Amino acid sequence: MTGGGRLAGQVVVNTRPAHQQAALTALLEAEGATVLAFPAIEIELAMDPSASDLADRIGDFDVLLFVSRNAVDGAFASIDPARFGARQQFGVIGAATRDALVERIGDPGARLIASEPYNSEALLAADALQRVAGKRIVIFRGQAGRNLLGDELARRGAEVEYAGVYRRNLPVVAGDAFARLAASTLPSVAVLTSGEGMHNLMQLVDAGSRARLRAIPWLLISERMRESARELGHNAPIIIARSASDRGIAESLCAWAEQQNNA
Repeated sequence: MTGGGRLAGQVVVNTRPAHQQAALTALLEAEGATVLAFPAIEIELAMDPSASDLADRIGDFDVLLFVSRNAVDGAFASIDPARFGARQQFGVIGAATRDALVERIGDPGARLIASEPYNSEALLAADALQRVAGKRIVIFRGQAGRNLLGDELARRGAEVEYAGVYRRNLPVVAGDAFARLAASTLPSVAVLTSGEGMHNLMQLVDAGSRARLRAIPWLLISERMRESARELGHNAPIIIARSASDRGIAESLCAWAEQQNNA
C-alpha cells in the first residue's frame, strides 16, 4: 500500500519477528511506504532449564527486570502473577515492554522502573537501581542475552539471577525467498533491530541479495550496532533510530526521507 505521505516512494524491508511486524508496517504504510516483510529472527518462548523452579520462588525477589516484550511474554508463560509480592518492583526496557507488562499486571505505579532512552544503560541510571546492595534481582531475557545489566547490578552489591525465557532462532526460508520478494521492487532501506538479526539476514539471503542489501541504508536501533553492520560489509548510510519503538523507528525513517528529498 502506498500513498502521499513522508515515505512515499520508499520501499522498506521490515525484519522484525513475524508476530511483531504489524504495528511498524501499519505506521510505515500510513506514511506512503511499500513494506517488504522479511523476518530475520524467529522467537520461541522457552524457559531455560536452569530457571525451571523460578515460578515457585518468584515472590522472593525484590526487583524483576524485563529486557523486552518477548521477555514479558516468556516470563508470564510460566509465572503466576498472583505470586508477586506487594512491594516488588518491576523494571522494563522499551515502551512496548512496559505496555506488555501493564497488560499482564495492571499499572504498577511507583513500583515501575523505566528510563528514557529505553536501553540497558538508561535503566541502570534509574534512581531505584542505584542502592541495590543486598537486594535480590531477577532479569528476564532471551537465552544467552547480554550481561551488562546483571554485571553492573552485581557490582553494586545485588544478588542477580538470570531467567532465559525465550530463544531467538534463525527462520527457515528458501534460499531465494528474499530475491523473489524483492524481484519487482528495489528496497531503499532496511530496518534491523538487533545484531543477531543483521547476521541472520545476511545468512538468509543469496549472494545477489546480500550485495543489494549492503548497498542501501540500514536503520539500526543503537550506536552499538553500527560496527557490526560494517563488519558485515554494509557500505551505505546508517540511520540510528530515535528509539527502538515502532513509532521511534517510523519517525526516524520519515526524518531521513525528508532529508533525502531536501538534499
